[in-house]
Amino acid sequence: VQHNAAKLYQTLELKDSPTNMLCVKADQQRLKQVLLNLINNAVKYNHPGGSVVIKTELLQTGIAEIPVIRVSITDTGIGISTEDIQKLFLPFERVGAEKTEIEGTGLGLTVVKKLMDVMGGNVGVVSTPGEGSTFWIELPMVESTQYAAGKNDSFSGTENVPSNISATILYFEDNSSNVELVEQILGSQRPGIRLISTKNGDHSVDFVMEHKPDLVLLDLNLPGIHGSEVLKLLQAEEKTKAIPVVIISADAMPHQLQRLIVAGAKKYLTKPLDVIGFLKVVDEWIGKGI
Repeated sequence: VQHNAAKLYQTLELKDSPTNMLCVKADQQRLKQVLLNLINNAVKYNHPGGSVVIKTELLQTGIAEIPVIRVSITDTGIGISTEDIQKLFLPFERVGAEKTEIEGTGLGLTVVKKLMDVMGGNVGVVSTPGEGSTFWIELPMVESTQYAAGKNDSFSGTENVPSNISATILYFEDNSSNVELVEQILGSQRPGIRLISTKNGDHSVDFVMEHKPDLVLLDLNLPGIHGSEVLKLLQAEEKTKAIPVVIISADAMPHQLQRLIVAGAKKYLTKPLDVIGFLKVVDEWIGKGI
């Protein structure tokens, strides 16, 4: 029994190499987000008993070129066909979704590509269907830790937003993939914002009063209560009515939008979520509540 049970576990290995001690020029928070995303995917789309191997390499690109560090994440999962590799970094393309029951947003690799571009790096993949995949990132090497894992402010979803902004957002959403999406966006672009999520809208007023968020994100199709009723309850309570509420819903019917704006919602965002538009709304309303 123990032997069979052991086959259900995956192994995660970091290859020992002198390259592991070298430094790269990168933003610490964004690099961490990229690596966690790639490792998470390697585990999620692997087989029971499979393995994930992380390896670093020093690539000499030429005498006049700056050496780069390549970090590779190799799995023994389902693999990706050549034609599907071209779609991997496109928004909302979940390649191989028909082969697995795992939920996902289809945005993770798009975020990875954007962050690597901003940090002056590269991302790529090689794969064999049925055998596994290797995703890799490359970043320029630096000689000193003074320039390694620092802040790269060349990208932001909106302009002139302080990187150290601190706030709390409360998200009423029953779909874990949608919560994961918002977590990825905020984690990579607004790391100072804390996200709290709940599937239950029945006790929404008490929940909002307990956490005192700067902004409420509200899905409409909640179990047990419709999002419009949650909005009505929050607007009726003196202690919560000043907190901005932004609707995030797949229902884009004009009459629905107008009705909820009149009822007190500040904005109405539709799914699939536009990342830049979402960040602009967050930046607009953070700090305007209680």
